[in-house]
Amino acid sequence: MNKKISISKDLLEQYYRQEHKSTYSIAKIFDCNPVTISNRLKEFRIVKRSNSDARMKYRKYDFSGNLSEKAYLIGFRLGDLNVYQTNQNSELILVRCHTTQSVQVELIRDSFAKYGQVTVSKSRFGMQVNCYLNLSFVFILPKYKKVPVWIADNNETIASFIAGYTDAEGNFILNQNRARFKIDSYDNEILEWISNQLENQSIKTKFRLICKQNAISFQGYRWRENLWRLNINEARSLLQFILLIKPFLKHQKRYNDMLLSEDNIKKRISYGTVKP
Repeated sequence: MNKKISISKDLLEQYYRQEHKSTYSIAKIFDCNPVTISNRLKEFRIVKRSNSDARMKYRKYDFSGNLSEKAYLIGFRLGDLNVYQTNQNSELILVRCHTTQSVQVELIRDSFAKYGQVTVSKSRFGMQVNCYLNLSFVFILPKYKKVPVWIADNNETIASFIAGYTDAEGNFILNQNRARFKIDSYDNEILEWISNQLENQSIKTKFRLICKQNAISFQGYRWRENLWRLNINEARSLLQFILLIKPFLKHQKRYNDMLLSEDNIKKRISYGTVKP
């Protein structure tokens, strides 16, 4: 007569539901047949995991719910990330990015590794980054044409969104020893929203069309859509912009370039070469 395996409901639930161990792995722990574990799950009425959850190789964690982080991730996603579900019923949100910059890889890793597995594969053309997240990240699935209304509710979410989009698309530069900022993008409604939000805070911007769809660039490239540009050139406006997004900017190169621009403006102010 076979000896009945002694296993408590709490322990079985911990292994199966919390640690995501398979019935096979649990059976190895208790030196029994996987069928025994399956039967015990039924006996204890422990809810079986869905097929996609059962196949999950790595543990995934729910999004924090922090609105500032949420706004940042939406801005970053709209600028630089490909996000999709493998099928309509999938419980997996896959975030992908191809890049040649290791600093971009680290930014993506820092943003998502605490929530799920992040893999990086190298090729002769760069690096492919994949992030495996659960359905609590459904909010970054849409490729919004307009900024979600709730982001404009307070200055922190506004600044976080703009920082995320800047980390993806923005550039701080020194031109003729003067700090400048620009974003070039096909997302005209998003750039216009950013421009309006900054103007509301007395930050002077320039927003304009710089290349029309199907126009040929100097390099022989044909623009697939209208290309728009947002500039901040006025020194005190740029300094105010830097102070707005500085707490939320995460891209290391972008952050370092921003500090150089900040230092440039402060020195010019001290020399008296910036208008009051």
